[in-house]
Amino acid sequence: MLAIERDDSALRVHYRSYRLALVLLVLPPLMLFEHLPALLDRSIERSDLAALIIGVALPLLGAYLLIEFASFSFSRRDNLFSWRWRNLLRRKSRELPLQSVARVRREAVESGDSGGAGYSYRLVVVLDDGSVIGLTRSYSGIHDRKLDQVVDQVREYLGHVVPMR
Repeated sequence: MLAIERDDSALRVHYRSYRLALVLLVLPPLMLFEHLPALLDRSIERSDLAALIIGVALPLLGAYLLIEFASFSFSRRDNLFSWRWRNLLRRKSRELPLQSVARVRREAVESGDSGGAGYSYRLVVVLDDGSVIGLTRSYSGIHDRKLDQVVDQVREYLGHVVPMR
């Protein structure tokens, strides 16, 4: 989910990815509940136990990889670009002068599927030293319009501060 807000001091974009992860987190308790009697009386077969462990571990790993929160702010008042990202176990953050932002764009990321190679897109900020900060994970084509709207709003907001190169 991508949301944008703007006030007198800053333009903020929030990104949250957790819905599919919540569905995955429902699976392990259901699997444990189904096998609870056999676990308690230790009558569970070795193959069933191995399948249960894998069936619990994979959704938890998937949830870990899918839960993600990010927010980034372009503040003319503070002359600051700030970015914060976190998932369940890690955090990243960075603050830079607003003038170090060279471009904001939608970047194509090649992705393969059974139908052949395709593209998904993510929102990135390119700094004046050439480094790229990915602000969102990649989205399929259904989110192109939303990414384009965010890019246009950020470019409009920054156009008053720094010329986009």
